[in-house]
Amino acid sequence: MSEAFRVISELAEDEPSFDVRGDAIASLTAAEDAHFWHRTRNRIIADKLAALGLGPCRLVELGCGAGAASAFLAARGHDVVGVEGHRRLVEIAARRAPSASFWVHDLRRGTHELPLRDFDVAALFDVIEHLDEPIAALENALALVRPGGFVVGTVPAAMRLWSVVDERAGHKIRYSRRTLRLVLEAIRGAEVVEITPFFRALVPLLLVQRRLLARQASSIGARTNLDVPPKPINLALARIVETEHALSAYLDRLPIEGASIWFALRKLDRSRTA
Repeated sequence: MSEAFRVISELAEDEPSFDVRGDAIASLTAAEDAHFWHRTRNRIIADKLAALGLGPCRLVELGCGAGAASAFLAARGHDVVGVEGHRRLVEIAARRAPSASFWVHDLRRGTHELPLRDFDVAALFDVIEHLDEPIAALENALALVRPGGFVVGTVPAAMRLWSVVDERAGHKIRYSRRTLRLVLEAIRGAEVVEITPFFRALVPLLLVQRRLLARQASSIGARTNLDVPPKPINLALARIVETEHALSAYLDRLPIEGASIWFALRKLDRSRTA
């Protein structure tokens, strides 16, 4: 076992929730390193944390995958711990983020086995859309956070974008602000701070893409969205979503859906209300 991470439990390599074959992992890491979607999402996440008043802080990322977000946030000065059930992904995460620490753990078993507590932030980036019981996952995340701390995350949005790509990726839902709020408001011991769409500019493009893909559904694989666009297109799309993000103070006041949603919950401090 590598000293870069510790193991509590782990998923089998043939666990159907994620393909950890060599070609699948190669596609994932290439996309996370180069694809505009991953790169801009990480910057948006960092800016959203700063907007919550969080400078460098203690953060645990649940379902950290191969560690792209963990590595980015660690480079921004956060004290990061990543948790993921697939050992092969954690091995990559540990190489990407040598200043972070990692645990291999099947999160379906909850977080009570993890010797981790009192984080400023617990994060689930594009995780709960895969789960049959997102409320349980969010409550497990909340258990790792100090009173007054945050549970944050991102989810895919807009069911009108639902396609075979979501099915092959193992999504259960694409959220709206309303459906996500229903989940978040069911979390005991927390209050909803923020539910904010982003990647609004991508919605028209994704609608066209989904319609084109529907014509070739039988040939679509789970890694379709991991193909990095040609460099000029990749750069252009990055500029578009970066411009949108720069205008978010205005756009957030408008009822415009995005292709993704950011959310934040704050853990209530019971000692102050007792």
